[in-house]
Amino acid sequence: MSVDPSRARASTAVGTAVRRAAVARDAGLRRIAAVTRWTVAAIVVLTGALALIAAKAFPGHSVSSTRASVTPASTPATTTPTTTTPTTTTTPELQQPAQAPASTQQAPVATSGGS
Repeated sequence: MSVDPSRARASTAVGTAVRRAAVARDAGLRRIAAVTRWTVAAIVVLTGALALIAAKAFPGHSVSSTRASVTPASTPATTTPTTTTPTTTTTPELQQPAQAPASTQQAPVATSGGS
């Protein structure tokens, strides 16, 4: 049997079109992947930049800055040296209650909703 030349050309044309479509699809996927990578990199850089701006805008509190504001020059120079014990402010310790809680035999009352 012989192959019809017009059919062979049609088959070749279809094969060529399929190959071109596959090449175009692959090129598009590569472009999308590149755009995605650049977008992610840009977002990471912008996030870092915004974090630095926020850190500079809201510096927080420093323990050393509050201690630096108290100067020893505020005490009078004519005082005589005396021995004093430093006073520290401590939180009071927890104490036992004077009486233990008593249990009751009442039924709990719960209401929800209502109009």
